[in-house]
Amino acid sequence: MAIQVGMRPIVVPLSLAVVMIGAIAHASWASYRPPANIGRPGNREGAATRIARPILLRESTGSTESCLTEPKQTVVALVPKDNNGFSSTPTPTLYSFIPANKGATLTLTLRDPQGTEVYRQERPAPTEAGIIGWLVEHVSLKSGVDYQWQLTLTCTNSTTAVKTISWFRLKPLSPSQQQRIVQAKDVADAFAMAGYWYDTLDQLAKQRLTEPQNAQLQQKWQALLQSPAVQLANVANQPLVPLPPQP
Repeated sequence: MAIQVGMRPIVVPLSLAVVMIGAIAHASWASYRPPANIGRPGNREGAATRIARPILLRESTGSTESCLTEPKQTVVALVPKDNNGFSSTPTPTLYSFIPANKGATLTLTLRDPQGTEVYRQERPAPTEAGIIGWLVEHVSLKSGVDYQWQLTLTCTNSTTAVKTISWFRLKPLSPSQQQRIVQAKDVADAFAMAGYWYDTLDQLAKQRLTEPQNAQLQQKWQALLQSPAVQLANVANQPLVPLPPQP
């Protein structure tokens, strides 16, 4: 790989070039800092629980085994370690890691701070392990309100359910923030600097889907998920997979 220094190109070994790209990405993305004082309790990594069922139902399905095929995998909400983040848009895309399974249903639920359900939708779960993006639309969300989002994976054989609980706050950009975003060469980086988690992740995910072979985008994605405020190294290398349509 050749790097231009002044008027002379310098040949850099490929292994060193990869390290340099990683260092650039790490320097750019590991500095994400979530906004202060919006922390709410949650559970971004779901623990599988057995569903209690009558014996006749258990016999009729013919199986009591979990549909999850990798024992060490679980549902993981892609949120910072404090389970919170800002969204500049009332139609955020919420990202989660879905474990490999033999057939399951996903249910996304949104509740306001009083616990009132304001959104609920079900989709089939992808059977291959990967990260999905779920666009929330056709619901009226209020600015400045913290919404709890809960993602539940339920095995179609009704044996196991896995649930995560996280939060987001709808906070429109200020005029100065909007200007910086519009003028930014890297929109995802600008959102990260402003502290907007859901917009940052969505911008990077869309870029990765557009350029799946771009090594630098992959480095940025990994650096963001492994940053001190996030600490999701366990899913940083997982692929992005499509969310099946609503039946």
